[in-house]
Amino acid sequence: VGEKYAITWSSPKEQVFEMPTAGAAVMRQGDNLLYLARKEQCLALGTQLKTKFKIDYKVYRVFPNGEIQYLHPADGVYPEKVNPGRVAVNSVPRNIGKNPDPAKLKFSGVAPYNA
Repeated sequence: VGEKYAITWSSPKEQVFEMPTAGAAVMRQGDNLLYLARKEQCLALGTQLKTKFKIDYKVYRVFPNGEIQYLHPADGVYPEKVNPGRVAVNSVPRNIGKNPDPAKLKFSGVAPYNA
C-alpha cells in the first residue's frame, strides 16, 4: 500500500459537495477529513471548497508507515494571497498591456521572459 493524501476542512453547516473522483458526498458540520489517492484530487476539491463554500482547507501526505507531512498551503498562506514575508517568484513588474511587441523580440536575441 502506497502513500495517500488527506484533506481537512471545517464546515459551518452540513452540505453536499462534488467529489473530485466523481459523485457527490455530504460534508458534516465542523471538522471533516477525506483520504484521496492523488494530491491533484485534494487540490481540486480544495479549489471547489474555496470558491463555492468559502472554506479554507489543508492537504497532508500520509506515508505507509503512518508519518504525516503537511503539504498545502506550504507557508500557511494560499498561493493567491499576499504574505508580507513572501518573495515573488516568476513575477514581472508590469501588466499585460505593457508587454513588448513579439515581432520586435523575434530576432533580437532577447528571451521573452527577460524583455
